[in-house]
Amino acid sequence: MNHQPGPEVGVLRREPYRLLFPIGILLTWCGVLPWLTNAVWGVPAWPAIFHSIAQVEGFLASFVVGFLFTMIPRRTGTAPPSAWELALGASMPVAITVAVWWHAVALSQLAWLVLLGTLLQFLVRRARRRDAARRPPDAFVWIPMGLGMALFGTLLLGLYGPLHLDGAWHVLGQGLLVEGLMLSLVVGVGSMLIPLLTRQGSSTDGDPERPGPRRLHLVAGALLAVSFAIQAFVDSAFGHGMRAVVVALVLTTSAGILRTPTAPGLHRRLVWLAAWAIPTGYALAALLPATPQIGRHVVFLGGFAWMTLAVGLHVTLAHGGRQDLVHRSPWPVRIMVALLALALVARGLVHADPLRMRWWIGIAAGCYLAATLAWVVMAAAGYRRPERPAAGTRGPGLLRVAGP
Repeated sequence: MNHQPGPEVGVLRREPYRLLFPIGILLTWCGVLPWLTNAVWGVPAWPAIFHSIAQVEGFLASFVVGFLFTMIPRRTGTAPPSAWELALGASMPVAITVAVWWHAVALSQLAWLVLLGTLLQFLVRRARRRDAARRPPDAFVWIPMGLGMALFGTLLLGLYGPLHLDGAWHVLGQGLLVEGLMLSLVVGVGSMLIPLLTRQGSSTDGDPERPGPRRLHLVAGALLAVSFAIQAFVDSAFGHGMRAVVVALVLTTSAGILRTPTAPGLHRRLVWLAAWAIPTGYALAALLPATPQIGRHVVFLGGFAWMTLAVGLHVTLAHGGRQDLVHRSPWPVRIMVALLALALVARGLVHADPLRMRWWIGIAAGCYLAATLAWVVMAAAGYRRPERPAAGTRGPGLLRVAGP
């Protein structure tokens, strides 16, 4: 039975990204703006913990939830998110950011657990439906693994203080929470999405009669989790290097990133570059153990943020019926890509030129925020024509623009 929504279902339930992507843009401004105001006007910068949580559990989480809430029902032919799932998915990132702003870190992490739980049950319920139109690809086992890493990391951070754990446990918990989830999503969803976006390819459904590929992904996920423990308890450089190898192997074998993009559209090339930036950043962190922050910022800014904005833009335009823009490189996209590249360079110079650290951080923040404005200008084209597909149809969307 196909559960695709008819016109009686509200547009925000059919297209959850319409609500969640703008929330993500707002939250990334909350997380980055302090560095710009500090550099330009000397306004005291907000705590680094606010920046990291607003970026990961606010900005990135909003885009992740918006994408999965939109993509999973369309691919599997199952029901869209319910009203309560959408309400929690949209409100929890905001609640997290507000709570951290008021120094209520414990409360923010409670909201984070609610968000993880909501997303996990949403995915499990749809993956287990026997009447789903399609089975998820084998690589999608990374999604629950990533949610599990984030959940375990959150619990470790919550127990770190009360149980007086060694500092290495804090490093482990932070790594699993901040990086484990995003890396799992990149390699899991990216195994399907990167070929589709960059080469207009296709993905195969998982076959329960052939568990081998799924087991290989499970082994790779276990090795990724182990890399965080090695970084925390054994050697930081070895842990980063191991992570680089695991991510590179999965992305080259499953996502085919050794092949250059062939589909038109500059944002598609940004997706491909972001995929390479992640293992490259971890390799830099391993090769430069005295300043691993350089490589890690390549991962977060050049990898996670670039891919999030590029994929989010593609989803917005494709689902908004603007296939004409999907296959082009309009001026806002060119400006966005240029500004994101400048932001990455400036952020790297923070450690190369520490005497001007404040200014380099300000330049990086300004370029990044300006890039998000270019994103908004371009994405607005996809919001002007909301689609109302007839009952039983899929309408235009991410999975309908694979052909020319």
